[in-house]
Amino acid sequence: MLDHSARVLRASLITSVFLMALPASSAAATEARQDAQGIDRNDFAAILDMANGYGEAELTKTESGDPVITGDINGTAYQLFFLDCHANRDCRTLNFYAVWDGAGVPLELLNRWNAMGAFNKAYLTEGGMPVVELNDSTIDLTRGRLGDLFDRWTVTLAEFPREVLDKAAQ
Repeated sequence: MLDHSARVLRASLITSVFLMALPASSAAATEARQDAQGIDRNDFAAILDMANGYGEAELTKTESGDPVITGDINGTAYQLFFLDCHANRDCRTLNFYAVWDGAGVPLELLNRWNAMGAFNKAYLTEGGMPVVELNDSTIDLTRGRLGDLFDRWTVTLAEFPREVLDKAAQ
């Protein structure tokens, strides 16, 4: 059994460790709350703000008036279409889209790409240009989930040229 001074020392050490952990856990909790903050599907400015955190981005409109973000991540142009809209608002789907010039990508490489990943789809346009997309719902969209989507899209824009386009050129 510990004597009184040993128990006091032990309690002091435990308290010190606990108090030192509070700022870290408080910061983590604050970050978790921010990530869990919802983004209204009509808050195009908040979505544009997130896009600008990954590169240059601009909010414009399609010919039908639906919003679209055009951007550039690490030198690769992309569009973020807002789909399934009602009167150019209340869009239910985010569609990340990138297309590359140049035909000649075999379907075998696109099929392999599609089989390897669960989140992206790749195909050829009618003109034979390769396209990669990433789609997600705006239902219950949070800052954390949108950040994850942009992270995933950034990786896609790096991997697709390396895994598909470069191999097609060989």
